[in-house]
Amino acid sequence: MKRTRAVVAASAGLAILSAAAVLWGAAAEEPWVAPARNAKRANPEAVNDQSLAAGKALYVKNCLSCHGTEGKGNGPAAKDLEKSPGDLSKPAMWDETDGAIFWKLSTGRKPMPTFDTLTTETERWQIINYMRTLAPKPAATASGPAGK
Repeated sequence: MKRTRAVVAASAGLAILSAAAVLWGAAAEEPWVAPARNAKRANPEAVNDQSLAAGKALYVKNCLSCHGTEGKGNGPAAKDLEKSPGDLSKPAMWDETDGAIFWKLSTGRKPMPTFDTLTTETERWQIINYMRTLAPKPAATASGPAGK
């Protein structure tokens, strides 16, 4: 009888732990969506050689260690993170508006820090301009040109 209770208790404990792991995993995979108001914000920095050069230097200083040289999320520090950094080289990056990316850079989400205090607004916009060069722009479709 004692053994049966122990088995039942152990089984119940495993079931609870399994459910918690599934829920925690689902929470960790929640989409990271910028508030609509922030997503609509326009990038005031023109895309030009000066902005791209500044953005690249800032990317190397602040982003490369996790996102890697090509933005694939395979930088030298990525292996030590609890969660894989995003792949900035995917064409899906063009589904994000500059305003949404700006909000994400500004607010951060573990393991990515908030860059609100680490960089200026202008620098964050320059990083976005450079980040756009890492992902191929999807081909234009019948519904109109790709990108934002």
